[in-house]
Parts: sequence; structure tokens; C-alpha cells
Amino acid sequence: MEIGKIFVIILCVSIPFSSSAFADDMEREQPTMGMKVLDLLVVRPLSIVGSTASTAFYFVTVPITFPSGLSELAARIFVEAPWRYTGMRYLGDFKHYKDGNPITIIPEE
Repeated sequence: MEIGKIFVIILCVSIPFSSSAFADDMEREQPTMGMKVLDLLVVRPLSIVGSTASTAFYFVTVPITFPSGLSELAARIFVEAPWRYTGMRYLGDFKHYKDGNPITIIPEE
């Protein structure tokens, strides 16, 4: 009788953990071939153009951002973030970078 109670308690405790692991696996499912082709032919080339323009904008604004102490934040937003989005994620994956971090607009401090 005691073993049955222990089994039920273990089962009740393990169900929430297994469902969250299942949800995490579902969130990181592989992109479809269509998404990979769209990324390769449309998103990546546009990202390269956008990253280049954003980097050029950063260099134009350095005389303003450097004296005010905002050059590091500006570099993160206008240089690092666009180039990271362009080259540091798996083909067709628009949610996470290769290191597992989610893609966000807000820069990390």
C-alpha cells in the first residue's frame, strides 16, 4: 500500500517536468525546407544589405555617440545585432541563434 502511494506521488511530481521538456522540444523543432529556402534566397541577402547599411550608419554617427558615451550601445545595436542575425543562426530558424539564445531586439548589457 505504501509503495502505491509513493508511486502516485512520484508520478504526480514528474508529469509537470516532462510536459515542460516536451514543450521545449516542440518549440525548437526543425524548420521546413520552404523556410530554409526562403531564408537563403530572401532573408539572408536582405539581412546582408541591412547589416551593411546599419554599419555604415554607425560609422557616420561615431563622432556623436563616442563623446556622449553611447558608442558601445550603438555598436551593439547597429553593428553586432544585425550581423549576428545575418550569420549566427541556423538556416530557416528565426527564433534562436546557434548558441541557443533567443533572438531579441533589446541588447544585452
